[in-house]
Amino acid sequence: MKNLRKSLLLPIIGFISIQASAQDFLPPTLLWEGKSKSLIADPTDPWVTPGELTGLTESPSYEETMAWLEKLSESSPYIAINSIGVSEQGRAIQLVMVSKDQDFTAQELSTSKKPLILFQAGIHAGEIDGKDAGMMLLRDINVGEKLELLDYANLLFIPILNVDGHERKSEYGRVNQRGPKVMGWRTNANNLNLNRDYTKLETAGIKAIAQVINNYDPDLYVDIHVTDGADYQYDITYGFVETGGYSPEISSWLAEKFKPEVDQALKDQGHIPGPLLFAANGQDFTEGNIAFSFSPRFSHTYGDIRHLPAILIENHSLKPFEQRVLGTYIFLEQMIKSVGNHFEELQEAIASDRDQSMETVVVKFGFRDTPADSVEFLGVKSELVKSEITGNKYVDWKGEPTTQIVPSILMDKPVSSVPVPKAYWIPVEWTEVIQKMETHGIEMEVLEEPKELNLEYSTVNDFKMVSRPYEGLMRFQSFDLKKAYKKITLQPGSVRIKTDQALGELVVILLEPESVDSFFQWGYFNTILSQTEYMETYVMEPMIQELLSKDPELKKRFDEKMESEEDFAASPRQIYRWFYEQTPYIDQKWKVIPIGREW
Repeated sequence: MKNLRKSLLLPIIGFISIQASAQDFLPPTLLWEGKSKSLIADPTDPWVTPGELTGLTESPSYEETMAWLEKLSESSPYIAINSIGVSEQGRAIQLVMVSKDQDFTAQELSTSKKPLILFQAGIHAGEIDGKDAGMMLLRDINVGEKLELLDYANLLFIPILNVDGHERKSEYGRVNQRGPKVMGWRTNANNLNLNRDYTKLETAGIKAIAQVINNYDPDLYVDIHVTDGADYQYDITYGFVETGGYSPEISSWLAEKFKPEVDQALKDQGHIPGPLLFAANGQDFTEGNIAFSFSPRFSHTYGDIRHLPAILIENHSLKPFEQRVLGTYIFLEQMIKSVGNHFEELQEAIASDRDQSMETVVVKFGFRDTPADSVEFLGVKSELVKSEITGNKYVDWKGEPTTQIVPSILMDKPVSSVPVPKAYWIPVEWTEVIQKMETHGIEMEVLEEPKELNLEYSTVNDFKMVSRPYEGLMRFQSFDLKKAYKKITLQPGSVRIKTDQALGELVVILLEPESVDSFFQWGYFNTILSQTEYMETYVMEPMIQELLSKDPELKKRFDEKMESEEDFAASPRQIYRWFYEQTPYIDQKWKVIPIGREW
């Protein structure tokens, strides 16, 4: 009865009944009749996919997807399926391996003379186009007329990466997206965004991806998404790090060899390919398109810093699910041909980027001082309408094509760089960070006995934290650092990480505090900011008197500080703090980031 009375006090949460679907409120769609519609299997075909049976208006569940793929695998000598991890809710994350030579081990696939392509769907589980497109393509390779595609390359396909988010499915998954009817959720069961996790490795899905990249060593990595945001004519938009990255030769190969052929294949089938699109004003493209500099927490930029060719596909959310899936199919089919036809040049580009010298590493990019040249933009007509409800102006899309000339705003200007030391040292007590470095595939030496070293460390001076967590972690809003050498004895289990290795740039990005994706900025060293020992004023007062009387240099510095800094002179707390920091009693590890640099 007591619990019943308590429950009656809880608020009753309800939802407004909406008779129409959110799809009915989306902007009008442009008429589309692409040639790629011929790819859809007849409902009587024994290998029709579950999505095709609905006319590509729905997408199958996790169980239905894996059952269909298992059946296809059992019927084909060219397909094998392997679990690469287990999700937070206990579901298997499955990897489909496709090889005409029946190479199904990591050793065989990583050493094959054929290129190896890794493509994944459902990292954001509501954005599931790649799953249905991949199923259709594998069907046509194995029981259709496209087996010759396996002469070009071997394939690794992850149909659903965020498996828990995929099964958090409903008709209310993504209000801004035109289908499928039932959609999964963007984040995983812990409400973490997998495509913000490539550096910090908090999720089962991205840990699995890191292991696949390390073990199989793919030659191309493709991550398939669906956009949010503004309307335009393009249905398949995709991008890679073209400028302002860490793999310039790979970027050139993607721009000069890969992109023209994929774009032409899409156009031939009635699709309109375009670059990644982000409205400068956040609502339409009248003020231009921004080519953002993504940090390596994202899939394609993580690939770039590893010198792994990587592409981010963003199908347009306002285009019908059918159109998006078929465009993805065309992209994947031509992807296989283009990589196979230009594999030698791709290998040369990868080798060149891996061999480049590394004296400094850019840890932050910013906008250019002036926009790049304006570009032709295939837009959709719109007008700003004043809301009768809020008084705010919003964009009303009209569903009519228009061509505009808009500025191209590039964010590829180096803003901050750091010199690269010979090696970094991480003490054994920071086990979580060491384990994450291992998961990334970074080489390290492990101490077997204590070792005294004189290393350079960064100490945090003033800092300000963000007001709320980001991806579950408390990051820094601002900070400043000072560097100094310190003698330290490291215990067995501590590690030395040299920078002269294949993933040297990634090492710097993870360990240098100025990097926006460093473990420091992600908050993994926040405990160093807590002071745990103090000195009472009844000790401080006589100690200060003695220090001033016996140390003329100290007295001179104190007098100068009192004269030049009014806030300091007026604050007893700051004065005590300053003197405490001059004594050997101050915690020598307080605010010292525990990553030592060896020069």
